[in-house]
Amino acid sequence: MTVGDPVQQRGFTLIELMLTLTIASLLTMVAVPSFSTFMARQQLAGDVNQLLSVMTFARSEAIKQRQPITVSFSPPDTSISTRRPDECRDDEQIDDSGDDGPRYVYSTWCYWAESPGNDGEGALMRVGQAASIRQPDDPFSLVFKSLGDADVSDCADTGQCEITLAPSGAEDAIDPVTIRVRETGSLRKVTS
Repeated sequence: MTVGDPVQQRGFTLIELMLTLTIASLLTMVAVPSFSTFMARQQLAGDVNQLLSVMTFARSEAIKQRQPITVSFSPPDTSISTRRPDECRDDEQIDDSGDDGPRYVYSTWCYWAESPGNDGEGALMRVGQAASIRQPDDPFSLVFKSLGDADVSDCADTGQCEITLAPSGAEDAIDPVTIRVRETGSLRKVTS
């Protein structure tokens, strides 16, 4: 560089910076709702896959061990007299005000597979939690028998048990998923 030559400065003008920020904010406004719907869909898919995994495992163990395996379902915000497995005691609230002993309330659905134990206490095999189960509303259980068929009498009178999962909140664009368990023990995922 020679003396006397003006140094050319390179940079962005204020208008260029404002235009770039405007475009970035518009892209963000479009992407955030899509991303939240994507995340809700992924959470629902994860809950469905975990539930199917526990039930498929219970059925295969019933066949393998040649003994019934029970999958118990405990809903949220329902006072029950028995405690859930340790893995499902998040946000446990205990009510000792009753005469019949303590009652327990939990914030999410919990389900677990257990085999009959030798001492009368079930042996816990698998546990899962889901906030997205919408139906049924009450506690219920399924029993997979030694030939793989299922006792769904605790669930419904229709010869099959239907468990519907849907995201909570205003994700109306996401279809609920129903898992049907038939008396034959077959599991089927149906998107509404």
